[in-house]
Amino acid sequence: MRKIKFMSEEFFRSFHKSLLKNLLLMAMFSISLVMTVIMGSYYFDLGDRYLDSTQQLGDRIWCPLELMSSEDSEIEDSLMTVMGCRNMMDYYETLRSSKECPIISVDIPDLFMKEEDVKGFFGDRSYNNFKPEPQREAVMAEFEDEGICSLIHMKSARIDLGAYRYFGLKTQEGEGFTEQNLRLEHWSDPIPILLGSDYKGIIEPGAEFSIQCWFYDYPCRVVGILEKGTMIPQYPASANTELSQLDSQILLPFGIQVSEPAETVDEIKKYAYLALLSLEAGIAQIPEGKVKEQVAVFQDVGKEFELPPVHVIGTTMGVNLLRKESAASIRILLILSATLSCFTLYGIFITFYDKIQSSSRVYGIYLMNGCSLGMILVPLLLEIAVILLPGVLTSRFVFVRDSVDYMPGAIMRAAYVIAGLVFVAGIGVVAFLMRGVDTEHLIRQKD
Repeated sequence: MRKIKFMSEEFFRSFHKSLLKNLLLMAMFSISLVMTVIMGSYYFDLGDRYLDSTQQLGDRIWCPLELMSSEDSEIEDSLMTVMGCRNMMDYYETLRSSKECPIISVDIPDLFMKEEDVKGFFGDRSYNNFKPEPQREAVMAEFEDEGICSLIHMKSARIDLGAYRYFGLKTQEGEGFTEQNLRLEHWSDPIPILLGSDYKGIIEPGAEFSIQCWFYDYPCRVVGILEKGTMIPQYPASANTELSQLDSQILLPFGIQVSEPAETVDEIKKYAYLALLSLEAGIAQIPEGKVKEQVAVFQDVGKEFELPPVHVIGTTMGVNLLRKESAASIRILLILSATLSCFTLYGIFITFYDKIQSSSRVYGIYLMNGCSLGMILVPLLLEIAVILLPGVLTSRFVFVRDSVDYMPGAIMRAAYVIAGLVFVAGIGVVAFLMRGVDTEHLIRQKD
């Protein structure tokens, strides 16, 4: 008990003697540790991925995309002008057509047809199997310029040209989605749609009708009927089992482009919104080891079209945090982080070197009175641990707070390892300074 009391008193005496220095070292080490882990995560692929969302196929990693995360207001503002809408459409087209990192988009929209059109096509036949909820009655809503209409909710899926080709979808009648039919001449032209094989004999290729999808109305023209048994298999980041069977579904396209220049926002907005939704539903096929580089590409393309960069879900924490920074800014952060870390380690070394030198006579007296060297070292090591502890706690607060869909286990392990290595280095430094203590020499030294 006397030994514990002695070491406690010695710890408080030593810590209080250099209180300001210790507080400064705590702050410096906390910042250094956080920045070191972030830069390590960015440059060395350190950290946890969203493993439930990403998947590796061959030499590529499939990562879901997200655009309207924290940028909702900026995105919405961009769709209020013709130029902003055009930028959104060109933004999507640029990313979709990338050869290095192709994007495919698939989702399940809420599609409604006018009840009179449905009954006109089906006649006396039941269309319950073509509805996602067979028991659901028609709903009343405003439709195009016709005022309030009775609408039927129909099964549907939506894919872009890349997904259509990737999954190898084929038609038994008419044509599928092509570069040509996905580009309209005029804003009022009908968009191409495909029907599942169960529609054969009910709605023929060439038929035209209007639909409502996500509060926008689109004139449509059936360009083909899919082969029987056409399926979209479970693909990475997809939990949509409803997509597996397309026989009774209406297949809508993403990525509609229009050749005619838009004069009003109303003409272009619904197609710009399709481009936005396609990015929200997109999956990027990123070459292995190129995730960081692709995030930089998304950033550059976003700047080109004055839009927020697409967020790649599945990036490490460092890449995610720094995705909006330029390469030059990240290099500056790296230099600053390395410089601060070096100054912090140097500060810890100098502080304890001065502490040991200034207390050498006191330590000599302790040793002359039978105190062991270990009883002197323990308070010093405890002081180092106290200096490092706020850095670990700060890292946990920062990284756990930043994480939303995952617990940053690898990130925190890295913080613990770095702090542990610094502590071990501190043990080595203190032991080195205290090695071969000559008690008589220590006593003869002046304070």
